[in-house]
Amino acid sequence: MPLHILVVDDNQEATELLQELLSMEGHVVRTASTGQEATALIRQQPVQVLMLDQHLPDTTGANLLPELQALQASHGAPRAIAVAVTGAVSHSRNPGDAQWPGFDHVLGKPIDFDALDALIARWSTPS
Repeated sequence: MPLHILVVDDNQEATELLQELLSMEGHVVRTASTGQEATALIRQQPVQVLMLDQHLPDTTGANLLPELQALQASHGAPRAIAVAVTGAVSHSRNPGDAQWPGFDHVLGKPIDFDALDALIARWSTPS
């Protein structure tokens, strides 16, 4: 089942690559380079997955996530992936993990595309 995904990262090359790779898998992918752009896109159409870089020009991914979740509350909470700093360890977030509140998964940079693909595939399979 294709997912609607919003990738928020100020690195244009990274967002274009993610958009291309996820689109090849059949997903509908939109991109934003700032929190303000992401907010406008969510108001237009909710998504099922958010990929948020942690260092945006106008905010952080951690600060942006609750705002985006609130904007689409009536459509259900999206899955959320934090794109962390270079060298961070990728992991599924533990319920008690205070460093990444609200995120389902953390991906370190450079992004492991096989791990991302497996994660998205798992989320796109009906339970």
